[in-house]
Amino acid sequence: MKAAVEFINVTKIYDYKTPKEMIAIKDLSFSVKKGEFVILMGPSGSGKSTVLSLVAALCRPTFGRVEVLGESLSKLPDFHAALFRREKIGFVFQRFNLIEDLDVFENVLAPLVPLDMAYEKAKERVEAVLRRFSIDHKSSVKVSKLSGGEMQRCAIARAFVNDPEILLADEPTANLDSSLTEEFISILKKIKAEGKTVLLSTHDQRFENIDFCDRILRIEDGRLICS
Repeated sequence: MKAAVEFINVTKIYDYKTPKEMIAIKDLSFSVKKGEFVILMGPSGSGKSTVLSLVAALCRPTFGRVEVLGESLSKLPDFHAALFRREKIGFVFQRFNLIEDLDVFENVLAPLVPLDMAYEKAKERVEAVLRRFSIDHKSSVKVSKLSGGEMQRCAIARAFVNDPEILLADEPTANLDSSLTEEFISILKKIKAEGKTVLLSTHDQRFENIDFCDRILRIEDGRLICS
């Protein structure tokens, strides 16, 4: 099966060649097959978020090569990287990154705005994804009024409104209690069953024993310690 994500001797150094330079990941190599559910596990500061940022083309490696869905992201111009991210990647951030002054519908609609899509078509797509993740009843509610679990569902709906091939989730349960974490895990299981590729970073031990995870990659100090 063809790789959805491949890291080849990747090193990422922030503020490279300055007094503030910081090595986030070093000489990292791994691959994720299409349809796999892979967990990046490690303590805070281990480099997990940097890995996801590289997969999403939010930053570029200092050395090495990152390939996602056959594209070499290291050489992709900014405009094309943004287009690739918009079309192929769904991202659920730790703090959700929702726009609090907008309602649920408007937050989920936001990724479609740059696509110059007809409003009626965009509206249908947003309504469908809101129903899919059981947040349609809050469509007109400002996200600042939502509970933690509702914000999570809104964030997932936004990540899926473009029907991405890869879902990235960065510490997605860091702000959720046990019951909401279990609810989120059940959503992930359905996403995995649909054949989506999922790469999730966490230090939450509750993910150790989920039955639909294909592999756990353990990272410490920017290095892969086992897989």
